[in-house]
Amino acid sequence: MSVDPAPSARAGGGAGASRARAARSVVLAGAVAAALCAAGCKKDEPQGAPPPPAPAARPAACAGGGGTIGDAASAPFFPRTTGGFCLDPNGAEKTFGESAPLPLDSICDMFDGECEIYKGFGVRRVVEARYVSGSGGTATVDVHLSKFGSTEGAYGMFTKRTVGDGDPADEATPRPIDGGGAAAMGVGNVYLWRGQYLAEITYNDEALAEAALKASSEKVLPGLVKEMGSKLPGEAALPPAAAALPPDNLIPLGIRYETKDVLGVDGAGPGAFGYYKEGDKRYRVVAVVRDDVDQAKDVLSTLSKLPGAAREKGIGDGAVRLMHKEGEGPATEWLFARADKTVYGVGDESRVLRSGMTSDEHAKLTLGKDEKAARLKKLVAR
Repeated sequence: MSVDPAPSARAGGGAGASRARAARSVVLAGAVAAALCAAGCKKDEPQGAPPPPAPAARPAACAGGGGTIGDAASAPFFPRTTGGFCLDPNGAEKTFGESAPLPLDSICDMFDGECEIYKGFGVRRVVEARYVSGSGGTATVDVHLSKFGSTEGAYGMFTKRTVGDGDPADEATPRPIDGGGAAAMGVGNVYLWRGQYLAEITYNDEALAEAALKASSEKVLPGLVKEMGSKLPGEAALPPAAAALPPDNLIPLGIRYETKDVLGVDGAGPGAFGYYKEGDKRYRVVAVVRDDVDQAKDVLSTLSKLPGAAREKGIGDGAVRLMHKEGEGPATEWLFARADKTVYGVGDESRVLRSGMTSDEHAKLTLGKDEKAARLKKLVAR
């Protein structure tokens, strides 16, 4: 039953009529909006919101002793438990390359497009495995274990990761820790080398800030590295060229191994660079070890034929001096000489040089020609 409005209201006059019409409009608009929303409107969602975090491991994830590695070739290298973590019982490893279910090219996605670098060092096989926290936390430890065609290839990739194109004297460079043939620890990650193997181990926990993640990873990763390093096969000794570098004044982890021609010189062959610091002065030493004396003589002959190279007397059975330019930086001076089947070189550290330096600035940071010659004489006389 409805009540007929007063004449004044039907005529649209008066303040009461205006309020009545406004109220009816609000009610009607609300009803229309409710009907439209019932037909399919959604709650506003923030644009660009991060994806939900991965589910945390169950507190009892390691109660059964952890998971196992199904790949028979690599299973002996992975401990089931380590530092409160265990192999993920709910996730199997992935294996790529030789005698593996997945093709080697698939590592391109795993290594963020760097597969050509790994292939350049001769990678043959990669195993990816994960450890989860036994306490039910969100932390995980990812392991990528790569097998290379040679010890030199594996060690070369190790030095690519630890030194690469950077300066090992930089504070951000990983520090050496015990394990295998060589191991280095950064912030939440470790590199482990032994024989033909390189393990890259990463501690993950998005709930932690960098300082807390660093502290947590240092409680877990060194133990895993030590155990894996003891299980991996192969020699722990450095490749011959790296072992030939003098230890005095060598920066910790300051070795870069080149599996191709050193200094980019065709015919020079593979070799190792050592990075050195003596007071304020920085320099490098390179060692190239060939199969016999004649091959080592050929290396020195190749270097002597480079543009601007000159023979020097008084060092061994003859030395070669040359200038080498690396990228856009200034040219660096090098002296080379031979000892038996090893060719040594002593040169400037390009990382501390810049264009436009005065001679005094240059002399403060580098070895002079006579200083290089003195160090080279000691090397060839060893």
